[in-house]
Amino acid sequence: MTAGSLADRAVSSSKPKFLKLPKFFKKNNVQNNDIKCKEIPLTFKQNLNEKRFLVAAKQLINREERLFSVKQDGVGSNKSRVEEEEDDEERLRKDSEDLFKAVWYTVENTFEVQTEKEKEALKQAVLVLQQEDEQDRRWQGVGEKERPLWRPRCCRKTHGSLLQNMVERRMDEAMPDSSVGIQSSIQKEIIGKGKRLKEDLLHVAKHVRCCYPEDNVCQLYATLYHQAFSTKLREIADFGLSDEDCEHVLQWVNIHYPSILENNEFTGFITYKELERLLPENTLTSLEEQVLIKKENEVQKWCQNILREEKKDPELRDGCYISNLAIDTIGCIHGALKSTQEILGSCSKPERITHTIKDFLINYQTFLENIIEENQANTDAVLKANLLCIRQFREHITKHQELFPAPIRTECMHLLITIREKIHSYFTKPIHSSLKVKYTKLGTREWLKNSENVCTELLDGLNEHILNFTKLDKTCLKELLSQLHKEVLAEYVRKTMKKKIKLTDEKKQEQAAKALRDNSQKIQALFSEAGSNLDDLREILPKLAEVLTLKDPQFIALEIVKLSRDYPDFSEAHACAWLYLKANLSTSDQKNIKKTFSEFREPDLLDGQDRDQDQEQDPLDSSRNFFSKVLLN
Repeated sequence: MTAGSLADRAVSSSKPKFLKLPKFFKKNNVQNNDIKCKEIPLTFKQNLNEKRFLVAAKQLINREERLFSVKQDGVGSNKSRVEEEEDDEERLRKDSEDLFKAVWYTVENTFEVQTEKEKEALKQAVLVLQQEDEQDRRWQGVGEKERPLWRPRCCRKTHGSLLQNMVERRMDEAMPDSSVGIQSSIQKEIIGKGKRLKEDLLHVAKHVRCCYPEDNVCQLYATLYHQAFSTKLREIADFGLSDEDCEHVLQWVNIHYPSILENNEFTGFITYKELERLLPENTLTSLEEQVLIKKENEVQKWCQNILREEKKDPELRDGCYISNLAIDTIGCIHGALKSTQEILGSCSKPERITHTIKDFLINYQTFLENIIEENQANTDAVLKANLLCIRQFREHITKHQELFPAPIRTECMHLLITIREKIHSYFTKPIHSSLKVKYTKLGTREWLKNSENVCTELLDGLNEHILNFTKLDKTCLKELLSQLHKEVLAEYVRKTMKKKIKLTDEKKQEQAAKALRDNSQKIQALFSEAGSNLDDLREILPKLAEVLTLKDPQFIALEIVKLSRDYPDFSEAHACAWLYLKANLSTSDQKNIKKTFSEFREPDLLDGQDRDQDQEQDPLDSSRNFFSKVLLN
C-alpha cells in the first residue's frame, strides 16, 4: 500500500454530507425568503454507519493529533484537565476499535463483494489501511510514553495475516469434487480445492482488484492460494500415492495449475513464473520416478501382447502381406511418451521410455529368428509382412529423432538393420545356393574366354528368382533387390579374387578388364530394371578393371589407394588378391605397391560426428561398405 497521499486525495475528493437545520432554528431577524439552510458535517458515528470509513478515520486522526499535541505541549496540568484528556483518549480508543472492527469485517467479506456499493466500502477500508500506515510513519521516532498506545497499528501486517487466514479457511472448506467419473477421494479433494482456487482468483480479478488501486492484489492473492494449495499437495504426496493418484498430482503441478494462473483474465495481474514450485524437488523426483516406472511397465506389457499377436497369419491387402505390429508398437510407445511428457512437464525426462523400444527390438529379433528357424508354412508371409514393419520402425525413429537419445537411436537403427539383413538372407541365401554352379565359372579361364555367356547364364538364373519375389511392399521389394544386387556383385568379385587364373600379359589383362566392364553393365541393367536402388554399384567393376589395364606400378599404387578411399573397407587383403591377377608385376613392384598402399591408405576417413551418422545410415543407401561383403577366407 502507498503513503497517505492517496488517502488524502480520497478524503478531499469526497464531498462531505451535511444535515439541514430544522425551520425553528431560523433567526427571527432574517426574512424567510432570504434565509439559507445551515449545513452541519456528519459526525464520526454517522460516517461510520454510512461506511464512509476514510472520512471517519481522518476524523479520528485529527482528534488523535489534537489530543497528543496538547499532551506534548504540557498544557492542562490541573486535575480536571487531565481527567478530560483521559476521557478524550478513552473515547478515541473506543471509536478507533469501532472503526477497525468495521474495516476488518469489510475486508473479511471480500469474497461477498459484487455490487458497486460493496466495492466502494472495500475500497474505503483499503484506503483507511493506507492512511493508517502513513500515520504510523508520522509517529516514528516519538517516545513510547508520548505517542498513543495504539501506535503503530501495523495495519499492513494485520491485513496480510487476515488475508492468509481467509485463504487457508476457504481452501480448507472447499468441498471435494462430486464428478461421477472420479473414484479416488484424493483426486476429488485436489479438484475441489483447485476449483475453489480458480473461482476465488477470478472473483478477485473481477470485483476486488479495483478496490486496491495502488497494489497488485491479484498477485498477492495468487501467492496466498499458491502457498495453501502447495501445502495440501505436499501433505498428499507425503502420504504415499497410488499410480493413478501420483499421475493426477503431477498433472495438477505441470498442466492444470499453470493453465489456471496463466488464464487470459489474469494477464498483467498474475505472474506465474514468480511463484515457487508447488512441490519441492525431492518430492517431484520421487513422484516422477513412480510415473516413469509405471509407464515403462505398461509399454513393455503392451509390446509383449503385440508381439504375441504377430504369430497369426498376416493379412493380404492390395496384393501385399501386411502387419500392424509396427504401427501398434509405435503408437503404444509414442502415446506413452507424449502423455508422460505432459504429466512431467518435461521433454527430456520421459526419454527413458524410448529405451523400451530397444528392449522390444531385441525380443523382436529373437521372435523373427525363431520364425526363420521353425520354417513353418506361413514363414514367407510373416517375414514379408515384417519387412514393411522394419521399414516403418526406421522411418519413425528417423522422423522423430528428438524423442530418442543418440545412443538409443543408434542401437535401435543397428538392430533394425540387423533384423532386416536376417530376413533378406532368408530370401537370398537359397538363391545363391541355386546359383553356386554358375558362380564357380567366374574368374576362371572359361570366364576369360567367354565372359558374355557365363554372365548371361548367371543373370538368367537370377531373373527367375527375382520374378518369384511377390506379395511384397514395393519399397521393401526394392530394398530386398538392392541387397541381392550387392550380394551378387560381392560374390562376383570374390570369385574373381580366388586366384584361379593369372593374367600374364597385357592382352589378357585388357580382355579381363573388358569382361568386367561388360558384365558390370549387364548386372546393373538387370537389377536397375527390377528395382534396385544401388546405382553406384555400377562403378565397382570398372574401377577394378582400371587396375588391370595400368602398366606403371606407381599409377597402379595410386589407383589402389583411390579404391581404398572410395571404399573404406577395401583392405590390404583385397588389394593383394586383386594384384595377384597381374602376373607380370615383379616382386619388388608388388612390395612397393603394397608399401604405398599402407602409407597412403586412410582406413578411417570419418571424424567422430560422421562416424556416428555412418552407424545410423542405411547400408543399402551406399556402396561404401561393399568390400566388407567380399569375404576372402
